[in-house]
Amino acid sequence: MDMPKGVFLHDPPHEETGVLELGVELSAGKSIATRQYNTRAMKIIRPHYLDDSGQVYYIIVNPGGGYVGGDVYRIEASVGEGASMLLTDQSATKVYRTPGDFVVQNINFNVAAGGVLEYIPDQLIMYREADFRQQITAEVSSEGSLFFSDIITPGWSPDGGQFLYEQALLRNEVTMDGELVLVDNLRINPLAAEFGQDKDFFMAGRTHVATAICFDPDINDELIEEIRNVVKENLHEEQRMMGAVTALDRPGFMLRALGNRTEELLALILAVAGKLRGELRGQGPINLRQY
Repeated sequence: MDMPKGVFLHDPPHEETGVLELGVELSAGKSIATRQYNTRAMKIIRPHYLDDSGQVYYIIVNPGGGYVGGDVYRIEASVGEGASMLLTDQSATKVYRTPGDFVVQNINFNVAAGGVLEYIPDQLIMYREADFRQQITAEVSSEGSLFFSDIITPGWSPDGGQFLYEQALLRNEVTMDGELVLVDNLRINPLAAEFGQDKDFFMAGRTHVATAICFDPDINDELIEEIRNVVKENLHEEQRMMGAVTALDRPGFMLRALGNRTEELLALILAVAGKLRGELRGQGPINLRQY
């Protein structure tokens, strides 16, 4: 589904602020990078292996310290047949004031049959008058596994106010074997009058929102119910949170949760990812050692 011109593309186009291209293949039981390119304000830390599954773990680094108006970032990550990659970033993505222009980040994933890609970044912090737009497009094989997430949180304000950023627009599109299977379009524009008047309705009085999307051929109704139980347990422990899991048309699900603290939402996402890793691949919980 095409978006109107200019939503995720500057007009005229801007020079890319940072680019990461990463391709992973399976070799002798371990996943290794067969294609790696990064430039400008986009770096990557050397690979780690957190367990004996052969899954490779990469950490993305932005040495610039934050995003500002006019920035353009692009990430492309592909996982070959039978390979596995866990991808995160070193710290929160901070979007500062963007007067007269916006920040755009375009991410493309490709997962082959038998491949596994998990993308669990730190939170997106939206500061006063920030406009951030991200589009994730993913092509996943019907025999591949994809899990990705995000957390949006309002940044600190000198007057203690919340919801002062201009816009957070996150769009996710997933195609499976060439067929579009998911479109998720989340837009939060707190400075709009209707949001300001009815924010308790729009966000249920919460300030943070988290999303997790997963596709895997071995996901069934029983496993989705187990995931719902994991969510319920976390919501019970953190009563400030609320969330729900929705089954998708293809084997998979989507989680959306609201809360007031980044830590509680990240813990929820990691708990869900950990349950999936254990049930589907016999892996342990994720420990995001970001160094």
